[in-house]
Amino acid sequence: MEKQEPIGFVEICLRILNNDLKHFKFVAAFVLIPTIVVFVMVMWVVKPKYAASAIVTPPASTQSMAGALSGMLGGASGMTSFLGLSETSEDANAVWTILNSWELHNMVIDKFDLARHYEFKGKFHADLLKEFRKNFGLEMNKEEMFSLYYKDTDPKLAVKVIQFMLEKADSSFNAFKTRQARQSREYFQSRLDSCEHALDSLLKDFVNFQVTNNVYEPTVQLEATIKYLSELQAMREEVNMEMNFEKLDRGENSKRYQELSKRMKGMNSALGGTLKGKHSDIGIMELKKSPQLYSEYLKREAEIRIQEAMYKVLRQQSEQMRMEEAKMLTNLHVLEPPWENDKKISPKRGLLLVFTVFITFFFATLLCNLVEYMRSESRTNSKTAAEWDFFVKKIFFWRK
Repeated sequence: MEKQEPIGFVEICLRILNNDLKHFKFVAAFVLIPTIVVFVMVMWVVKPKYAASAIVTPPASTQSMAGALSGMLGGASGMTSFLGLSETSEDANAVWTILNSWELHNMVIDKFDLARHYEFKGKFHADLLKEFRKNFGLEMNKEEMFSLYYKDTDPKLAVKVIQFMLEKADSSFNAFKTRQARQSREYFQSRLDSCEHALDSLLKDFVNFQVTNNVYEPTVQLEATIKYLSELQAMREEVNMEMNFEKLDRGENSKRYQELSKRMKGMNSALGGTLKGKHSDIGIMELKKSPQLYSEYLKREAEIRIQEAMYKVLRQQSEQMRMEEAKMLTNLHVLEPPWENDKKISPKRGLLLVFTVFITFFFATLLCNLVEYMRSESRTNSKTAAEWDFFVKKIFFWRK
């Protein structure tokens, strides 16, 4: 047996090209006919599409009510979420959701009668919505701005659709923020009423406590009481020393000793009365009760201060929510407005034609080389040729 030489790459390429040349008419027809059909389709049958795009800013970054309330509550972000107070990122997410919402898309479909414009023949509205969303897109660019576009066969309509969507998205976001502010204002108002009622009750109880216990400024009163007792004690010691001296000098029956004795009794009475709280009506506190009264006074005063601080903050937040509810501003600022772009974005004529030529030439080459291979196998009466003949007979002649 003769040893077969290995087939090189160049030889394989030449064989493929020669097989194409043997069936040149078939290859030319196989390539030209689909290419001409595609050319006619993209030139005169398929309607070209145009794109209108716009770039808008997310809602402006402002100091939110959530931050103020969170600071007041010591970072209780869960409460701010419960109240519906959102941060700036959540506002941007809300606008993103509105732009992608089926409500807004339905408004566009109804406004511009896109069912007729698309020549929609389907039965389900969801299919029409899907058709619209194939032509609409929304994304976040590198500068974290909203970039949205719409493709249509009418460039003027594409611009109108983008403009309409931006207007409706802005008004919907304003309505969303207004409802949010109204709910928050109602909450703050209810808390403000309850806080005001609690503050009035605390003030009344505090006044009653002061009047009942004669406690008005415990720090000053306690200081004055201790000073008064110290003076009484010093005077008492002085009188006692003088009494002892008088007793040793003249005896207990002297007139001076009797006067000093009366003074001592008066001082003892004043000292005892002060210690028992008999002079509380003039601001002198009873020492045994002073710690409890002082503690109770500070406790009540702290509660009042907390309620006053809460009342001020709630009053401020309520007023801010009223202003938030009343304002109607433009939240989506258009950096790049949509414009009538008459440059076609689809179909890609050159790309489609090149792709068609490439694919048809590939399959034509495949068929030509398959035919030539089967012919060579038929000349050798191989099993592959027999199977091929059987296959051809079954497919083209349909006989047993």
